Amino acid sequence: MSDMSEFLTEVSAGIKEHLRLYIETDGREGYYKDMSHHPGGDPKSITLVLRTIGRKTGRTLLAPLLYNHWKDEFVIVASKGGGDENPGWFYNVTAADMVDVQVKNRRYRCAWRIATGAERARIWSFMVDYYPPYRTYQARTKREIPVLVLTPVEELQEKFVLGSALGVDVRTDKQKS
Repeated sequence: MSDMSEFLTEVSAGIKEHLRLYIETDGREGYYKDMSHHPGGDPKSITLVLRTIGRKTGRTLLAPLLYNHWKDEFVIVASKGGGDENPGWFYNVTAADMVDVQVKNRRYRCAWRIATGAERARIWSFMVDYYPPYRTYQARTKREIPVLVLTPVEELQEKFVLGSALGVDVRTDKQKS
């Protein structure tokens, strides 16, 4: 999609502010995200913060993402607004055995899997019902948008921390490339 970089540049500042608010208030603010500016989006969409390690830089990265509950698991969608490539966080997830998420003021270490086949079809339908713009995003790209299922295996006590640059957790000693 030719205008995807413009779209991502426009939303970048809002994403960074959303992340800052979520982390600084320990989820009291930022858990609900008004997505009603997208046709079919809900003013009370729910979000989590995904914490990954950059596969190239080794830096700890944070990304606020729409999600929904699926049984006792969390579902996120690697839509990138319908861009032709998966979002960077997707590659960081697939390079790791486990990832961490913050949901409101609780944090979890999670195993992950990419839903496939009939399971993907059921979860995709569930997520499109939850956030109808996903259907439009899928129509914008030839790739099948990945649906990731995160299974909590351990609750974490440590809080996520923003570093000097939004989206970087300074507690890691692996920040340098």
